[in-house]
Parts: sequence; C-alpha cells; structure tokens
Amino acid sequence: MGSLTDNYESIAWILVGVLITMVVAFILYSFIGAIVIGIFLYYATRPIYRKMDQWSDHPGLTAMLTLLTIGLPILLILAYTTFIGVREVDQVFAAVDLDQLRTALEPYTSVVSGTGEQGMLGIIRNNLSKVRGFAAAAMSWLLRLFVSFTIAFYLLRDDQKIERWFRRSFENQPSAVTFMERVDDDLTTIYTGNLITIGASGFLAVVVYYGLNLIAPAGTGVQFPILLGLLTGVATLIPSVGMKIIYLPYTGYLVWQSVSSGDAPLWFPVVFFLVTAVVVDTVPDIFIRSYVSKGELNMGLILLMYVLGAVAFGWYGVFLAPIVLVVFVHFFRDILPVLLGAEGSAID
Repeated sequence: MGSLTDNYESIAWILVGVLITMVVAFILYSFIGAIVIGIFLYYATRPIYRKMDQWSDHPGLTAMLTLLTIGLPILLILAYTTFIGVREVDQVFAAVDLDQLRTALEPYTSVVSGTGEQGMLGIIRNNLSKVRGFAAAAMSWLLRLFVSFTIAFYLLRDDQKIERWFRRSFENQPSAVTFMERVDDDLTTIYTGNLITIGASGFLAVVVYYGLNLIAPAGTGVQFPILLGLLTGVATLIPSVGMKIIYLPYTGYLVWQSVSSGDAPLWFPVVFFLVTAVVVDTVPDIFIRSYVSKGELNMGLILLMYVLGAVAFGWYGVFLAPIVLVVFVHFFRDILPVLLGAEGSAID
C-alpha cells in the first residue's frame, strides 16, 4: 500500500514538474530573441570582464561597467549598421527595379523610410496611430534590451558559480561535463571570435570605402558603402575565397562603369582593388584571424547556419543558430556515442 502511495506521489510531482517546465518554456520562448542576445553579450564581453575583474573586488560593478562600456556600444553599432544596411538594400532594389524583393522587405524598409524627409513631426501630424504603434514598439524593444542586459549581467557575475554548481551536480556524469565544456569553447569561438571578426572586418571596410569616396572622381565612387562593408565582413567566413567574393566582382563593376561612361578614369577601380586587398583583406588576417582559427567547427557550416538561422527565426536567428549548431554537433559527437556504448570520434 505504501509503495502504491509513493508511486502516486512520484507521478504527481512529475506532472507538477512538467507543468512548471512548460510554463517556464513558454515564458522563455516569448523572449527568445532577448535571451540569445544576452548570451551573445556575455560571450562577447567575457574576456574583457575577466581582465577587469582581476583588478576589482566588486564583480557586480565590474559586470555593469563592462556591459555599459563594451556591450551597449556593440549593440548600438549593430542596430545602426542594420538600419542603414536595410535602407541601402531597398535603394539597390529600387535602382534595379526589383519590386517583388522590395515588397518582401517592406516590413523592414517601412520602418527605415518613416524617418526620411517627413521626419517625426510629419508622422505625428499625419497619423497619430502610427506614432502610438512606434511608441509601443519602442517600449517592447526596451524591455527586450533590459532582459538581454540582465541575462548578460548575471552570467558575467556568476558564471563561475554556475560552473561549480554544474560540476558538483554532474560529478558522476563526466560526459555531461565534457559536453558543456566543449559547447562553451565553441560558443566562445563563434561569439568572441567569428562575430568580432565579421564586425571588425565590416567596420574597417566601411571606413575604407567612405575614405575612398572622398578621393573618388565626380560621378564615381563606392555606392552603398555600409551595405558593401556588411557583405565584406560576412564574407570573411567563406572558406578559401573569403571577402574576395565581394570586392573582386565590385572591382569589375567599377571597371565596367569607367569604360562604359568614357569620362570616369580607370585609376579609381585600381586604387579600390589595391586598398581593399591590402587594408581590408590582409589586416584582419594578420591581427584577428587567430580567433577564427580556434575550435573544430567548419567555417562553411557556421556561415550556412547564420544564413539559415536568419531565414528560419528572423532577426535573432543569427545569434540563435550558432547555439543550435554547437549543441547539435556536440550531442552527436560526444553524447550519442556514449549512449550507444561506442567511443565518440571528432567531426572534421
């Protein structure tokens, strides 16, 4: 009788646990974008936080200063670059008359174009409901930003406590500990390595392209420099070819533009190619490529996951897809062989 009662009690607690897990999962799913941004901020700022924490006795204050001085500028640069990049994509589609693609991007470009010639006062006069909608969207994004910074703050401050707790809880499961260590290593490579490489290369490309526009002859120059810089940064992850897949065709376009117009000199395409090849393509290779070379994940697979993640999940898919990829790879490489009673083998 007692055993039966114990079984009923266990089943009841299991049901309670399942219910609680479903509620928590629903809440987390509602803020999945903010959560993955928080994880990205944690990994992107962790090396700097740990160096600063060596000189401070107040980890909470150090975490806050790290996020405000490093994390917030990173997000602002990402937001601004995305804002301008989307607008330039819309301008490209308008120039080549790709109306169908412009329609597909309308939910994004409408936000950008709303801050154009009319300005905020014109929007207020013409449509108050849109302003209310904009205010509601702004509050929603501020809430997401608060969630992201809160997650990043506590991960920075308490990550070593969490690590010790995990090791104690799974001390009899070495495969679980190894799994989490390798996941952490690869996420560090992706977030503090690959994305920093993309950002640094893209930022350098944008600066160079704007600088080239200052010396470009009238009627020539680099069109859509921010969009071209973004594409250049992302292309750094393409195996073997890298950003050459962007600036070589664009050099050809500049040559064609000069020849077809008859008035534009050919020296500008040559300067564009040389400066891009030396400054934009070589400098990141020398100074920050070491970040990308760490880890065992294939760069082509990571790039594919960036693209597929953005298509499948939306704006936050760029940050969520690497987590899915890393967990998937290490589960099948490290955990599944243990479950099947075989030794794991590394995936090249």
